[in-house]
Amino acid sequence: MGVGEIVVEKEGIREDLLKWKVKEVTKLAALYDDAFQVVVELLEDKDPQVRANALQVIKDLIKGGNLPPERVGQVLERVIELTRDEEKVALKAIEVLNELLARGELTDDEYEMVTQALMDVVKGGMPILSEYAAEGLGKLGSVAVKIARKIIGWLFNIVRSSKDREVQSAAIATLTEMAYQTEDRTLFNEIADKMADLIEHPDPYIRERALMSIDRLLSKAHLLTKRSRIKVLKKSQSVSGDVKLAAMANLIREKLEKVEETGEEVITKEELKKKLEISEYGPEDVERLLDAGKTEVVVELAKIDQVVLSKILDMLSSDDPMRRADALWVVSRLTTHLTPSDAYSVLPALGEFLKSNNPWMRKTAAETMADIYTLYPGTSQFFTSLLDVLLKSKKKRDAEGALELISSLWKRMPTPEFSKAIMLVVKDLLEEPSTRGVTLRYLARESERLLEMDVETLKGLEEVLKGIYGVEGGKHDNIIAALIDAISGIIQMKSTA
Repeated sequence: MGVGEIVVEKEGIREDLLKWKVKEVTKLAALYDDAFQVVVELLEDKDPQVRANALQVIKDLIKGGNLPPERVGQVLERVIELTRDEEKVALKAIEVLNELLARGELTDDEYEMVTQALMDVVKGGMPILSEYAAEGLGKLGSVAVKIARKIIGWLFNIVRSSKDREVQSAAIATLTEMAYQTEDRTLFNEIADKMADLIEHPDPYIRERALMSIDRLLSKAHLLTKRSRIKVLKKSQSVSGDVKLAAMANLIREKLEKVEETGEEVITKEELKKKLEISEYGPEDVERLLDAGKTEVVVELAKIDQVVLSKILDMLSSDDPMRRADALWVVSRLTTHLTPSDAYSVLPALGEFLKSNNPWMRKTAAETMADIYTLYPGTSQFFTSLLDVLLKSKKKRDAEGALELISSLWKRMPTPEFSKAIMLVVKDLLEEPSTRGVTLRYLARESERLLEMDVETLKGLEEVLKGIYGVEGGKHDNIIAALIDAISGIIQMKSTA
């Protein structure tokens, strides 16, 4: 830094940032303090694109090891201020704070400042922003255990008291990431213990999220005390009345049974790996294991090795169709281990699977995406845009993918409002000849869900079906007649109830 002489023009650097020449500006800022000071000034520029790209420069400087303590002090307050900016800028500011936490070289006062800023974002409950803030706060488990302990109670209180799903989701994500990142046994078990209590929460969404959290924490079962194991086992019995949650709880109990109960003795990570039969493998073995059909081994590896997980996520976009299929299968069993940045990064690739000719790929991708939505509701914007594109194309294959995704989301949001929204989509698809057949088959497959709809919605669907009876030479009349009969029976049953 500060090497040689250079004339730095603020307008020139500003123009470069407007033209997305971030790498060039980063190189200058790393070498010359005058250039760095200009970047700091541009954090307050009137143009949001300039502010966002100036933040990206700061982030890249941190990743490159070119933001020493004195420079952190110069930018920290401005970066924190930008977490309250418009979404694009705020998200980039949060990424900068997360990068600072990941590096783990802040002073105590700076840790407090960053923590408070991210907590404010979580409390705000803004989609995407709160989830990325949660990911950053989760890093406190590994870099600032003392501060992490301070906010555990606050986070669990948010889960119990807030009525905002975004806020609750971000709080659970923070706690899960915090426990997952730490090697502090006391911190880990405090979170696991309180997360077990949430299995009995009155809200089924919170119960599901608690089970997902515990599932992820079991990849670090070497930190779990006997007391925490027993509590999780006991609390998981409370969801036996819910088929979906009971299945999740059963899987958790099976995993716990694999962990040797040795009182309060700590099971080491190496011993855990042996129990999972993966101790002899590493990232370099992933492709060989997939070729040998040992996908379950890859799943367990990815749960405890970030390098393996990153490799699998990259494979979702591989040129090799078999590799993509393998990666999809593995990722479908790893959703609880995805951080917000992981989840957002894989959604486009998963969306492409919805257009596949392979029914298994469409269904698996849809269910995986719905699991991601459950974990991170901020992804709803992506789903809205994706469904809009698929439905407007009027192509049979796109309609199949859209309906598969809608079906998976419906199972997780069985509300009257969602049912009505689905029926509006279905009516449009039924009236379009190119998508009528796949839509009728979808309705037949999901006919049991018709029982969840109100009479008004059912009558509207019945009218649409009657309107297309006999069209196209009557080639769909058998399935249409069967659906009309089923709907009429449900309406009569609901009307006399």
